[in-house]
Amino acid sequence: MTLSRRLLLAAAATGAAAAAQAQTAFPSRPVTIIVPFAAGGITDILARLMAERLSPRLGVPVVVENRSGAGGLIAAQAVARAPADGHTLLMHSSGILFAAANAPEQNFDPNASLAPVAFVAGLPSVLVVHPSVPARNVAELLRHIRENPGRLNCGVLGEGTSDHLSCQAVARAAGGTMEYPVYRGLPPLNLDLLAGAIQLNIGSVPVQMPLAREGKLRALAVATGERLADLPELPTLRESGVDWDFLAINALFAPAATPPAILARLNAEAAAILADPAVRARITATGAILGPPDAASLGATFARDWQRALAARQR
Repeated sequence: MTLSRRLLLAAAATGAAAAAQAQTAFPSRPVTIIVPFAAGGITDILARLMAERLSPRLGVPVVVENRSGAGGLIAAQAVARAPADGHTLLMHSSGILFAAANAPEQNFDPNASLAPVAFVAGLPSVLVVHPSVPARNVAELLRHIRENPGRLNCGVLGEGTSDHLSCQAVARAAGGTMEYPVYRGLPPLNLDLLAGAIQLNIGSVPVQMPLAREGKLRALAVATGERLADLPELPTLRESGVDWDFLAINALFAPAATPPAILARLNAEAAAILADPAVRARITATGAILGPPDAASLGATFARDWQRALAARQR
């Protein structure tokens, strides 16, 4: 064997050993979970809960950093560019998919740039209407939309967002049309909804159901794949003739090139945390629901919703 050949083999062995050592050394410093929204929201609450429980399990501090802007793209891109060693994670909702799809100039594909770690919780949505709408169920609402083309408004938080797509699915099922006023946040949207300036919204269960229970709104159906245990009286949209379901995932992600061994370690720790009854109780108390923590299920859901987001952009 020539000297140059021996040197190449030695260099390759050294590199492989260094890579293996880097993986077995994880974690070697504090872990940061970046949240793309301000403190206090559901994604931030879930990130802090996971950080609190991950720290003793990993043996290093786990800190949460709030980095908002551009619909979550700033945070997601920062994590995608971070060293792929497991020390920088992202806690994000599936809103990142719709933000990326509606900003093609960013040339950012979350599905290719981020590796799924664990599904933490899902935030279910509910279809609510103003009491002035003469509909006690989805069938009556669809008929009302069909008989009043373009006269009903379904408030949304942006073009191409999940709530926009949900409203469009309702209009398609009705064979009619609606308007989709865009709001910069849920508080101003709900002000108009409660005043009757807009008539529909498909928003989060924790926010809209208290208003429905007070009689200020009327809940007609949930937008999840199956009925919710806490709201068994509400059918799903699919049960009601609307070909749509959507669950806003809140999940942990890592940079796409993170070694499989590190991803497996992080997933195992997250799954153990999410199996703790105390943690499960804290999550469900927020109105979120638990799902399978395995990365494969999360990856499949993420890929499906990315295609939905791209399809919405093309309309």
